[in-house]
Amino acid sequence: MPRIFDLGNIVLNDLMKDSLAAKENDHVLEIGFGTGKFISEIAKTIGTGSIEGIDLSKTMMEIAIRKNQQNIAQGRVILKHGDFDTADYDNDSFDVICSANTIYFWPNEDSSVNKIFRILKPGGKLVLAFEDIDQLRSRHLNTTIFNFFSVEKIKKLLIRNGFSNGVDIFTREVKSQKYHCAVSIKDKI
Repeated sequence: MPRIFDLGNIVLNDLMKDSLAAKENDHVLEIGFGTGKFISEIAKTIGTGSIEGIDLSKTMMEIAIRKNQQNIAQGRVILKHGDFDTADYDNDSFDVICSANTIYFWPNEDSSVNKIFRILKPGGKLVLAFEDIDQLRSRHLNTTIFNFFSVEKIKKLLIRNGFSNGVDIFTREVKSQKYHCAVSIKDKI
């Protein structure tokens, strides 16, 4: 099963990694880390920095811990089991916050984005990867638990919750499928 998650997210994770441009000493947070594969890859690029992750699934937590044992032991990776919206994070504490394929499940996306904005450092970057709305609709997903987002809806969501510098959207097409990555920078004070 973990292999399915990794394969299903490979394009979005690659797009997110390209948009992230994590640097030495960055403090990164991934919301919904799944198997921890992305965290493991980013840990290699941030040198003395650190990457934290939070995920609702106990199963994914166990898999991610196994995949990141060495980095956890070195203090470079910190994994939490829980809900991002209720987790305690200090204001202005992350250089980068990222998430792939999770926004569809956020119960209150405005509250979540507002919290992301609050805990990003001034000049910090949000990287949010998601699939194209048309391909999601074609799958006939359960709309009581799955919320669809167009590129425009994502832009408006981020701007109204503090990302006034605007939102850059990067799109990658693979075998007639579209994947998007929204990137926005928190204003420096």
